[in-house]
Amino acid sequence: MSAQSTLRRGVGLTNEEMRHVGGLSGVIALRLLGLFLVLPVLSVYALGLRGSTPFLAGLAVGFYGLAQMIMQAPAGILSDRFGRKPVIVAGLLIYVGGSMLAALSHGIYGLLAGRFLQGLGAISSVILALIADLTRDEVRGRAMAFVGIGIGLSFTLGFVVGPILAARHGVPFLFWVLAALDAFAIVYVLALIPSRPPKRAAAVTRGNLAIVLRDRNLVSLDAVMLLMHMGLTAVWVVTPAILLDHWSRRGIWHVYLPMILLAGFIMLPAMGFAEAKQRLRTLLAAGLTLAAAGLAVLAFSPGSARLTAAGLIVYFVGFNLMEPVLPSLVSRFAPEELRGSAMGLFNMSQCLGNFCGGALGGFALGHGRYVLYWVLLAACLPWVWFASRVEAPPRRKLAQDLEADVAAA
Repeated sequence: MSAQSTLRRGVGLTNEEMRHVGGLSGVIALRLLGLFLVLPVLSVYALGLRGSTPFLAGLAVGFYGLAQMIMQAPAGILSDRFGRKPVIVAGLLIYVGGSMLAALSHGIYGLLAGRFLQGLGAISSVILALIADLTRDEVRGRAMAFVGIGIGLSFTLGFVVGPILAARHGVPFLFWVLAALDAFAIVYVLALIPSRPPKRAAAVTRGNLAIVLRDRNLVSLDAVMLLMHMGLTAVWVVTPAILLDHWSRRGIWHVYLPMILLAGFIMLPAMGFAEAKQRLRTLLAAGLTLAAAGLAVLAFSPGSARLTAAGLIVYFVGFNLMEPVLPSLVSRFAPEELRGSAMGLFNMSQCLGNFCGGALGGFALGHGRYVLYWVLLAACLPWVWFASRVEAPPRRKLAQDLEADVAAA
C-alpha cells in the first residue's frame, strides 16, 4: 500500500468500514428498537395476564436484563473460540424464539419465559467485538459513536411508536414485530457481514479469562461501565415520573427529542476530535463532569420543570460523551484473540449496572425521588477513581504523522 493511500485511510472511516459499522450498528439498533417498543407498555400489559401480580409484572420487565447479564460473557468467550457470526446468528435465533413465545403467551409465566429467552440471545458484546475486528484502532471510537447514535434513535422511535402500535394492535403484535426485525437481521448478517475471526482462536480456559480479569485497565473500564449504567437506569426509573408532574404523556417528547438530538450532534464530532488528538481520557473526564453537573441540577430541581429538563439533558449529553469511549478503550487494551471475552465481561458489567440501577431507582420512587440524585452524585467519587486508573492507550500514527512519512518518502 502506498504512503498516499495510507494517508487517506488514516483520516477517517473507509467506505468498507462505514458499510460494516453501519450494518452492525443497524443490527444493534433493531434489537434495541424491539426492547424500547415494548418497554413503555410492558408492565401494564403484564398486570392483565392470567396469574399476574405486581411483583411478577415487574419481573417481566427485569427478566430480560437478568438473562442478558448471565449470557454476555459466555457469548463473548464463545465468539473468540468459534467466530463472531455464528454466535451472532445463534443469539438472534434465540431472540426470535423468545419473542414468538411472548407473543403467544396468555399467562404471566409464559411471558416471563419468553422475556428470559429473549435475554439469553445476548449478542451486544459479540457485535462490538466484530466492529472492533473490522475497524482500525484510530477510528474505532467513531465507529462506536455510530452505534450510540443508532441506540439513541431506537430509544426515541421506540418510546414514541410503541404505545401507539400497542393501542391499535395490542402488545402481542409488538412481539411479532420484534421477531420479524430480528429475522431480517439474521439474513443481513449472513449475506452482507464478512467473517473476520481473530488471528488465532482462543480456547475457553480459566487462564485466558484470568488474563482479562487481571488487567487493571479492563477491570477499571468494567467498573466505570457498571457505575455509568447504574446511574442511567436509576435516572430513567425516577425522572420520567417527575417529568409527568410537568408534562402530559403526549407532551414529554418536548424534552426527549432535543435531548437525543443534542447528544447525537455533540457526540460524533467530539469523539472524532478526541481520537485525532489522542485525548480519549480527556473526553471521558469531560463526559463525567457533565453527567455530574446534570445530576446536581436535578438534585436542586424540585418543583421546577425547566431545571428538571435541563438537568436531564445535561446528564444525558455527558453520558453520551462517555459511552463510545469505553468500548473503544476496551478493544484497544484487550488482546486481539480475547477481545470477545473482554467485551463480554464489559457488557456483563453494563447489565449488572442496569439491574442495580433498576433496584436503586425503584427504592427511590417509594422513599424520596430527589434523594436518588444525591446518591448518584456520591457515586461519582468511585466513578472518578476507577476512571483515573485507566492508562492512555498505545499511541497510533495519525494523519499528521503520516504526512511526515509521505514527505520523507
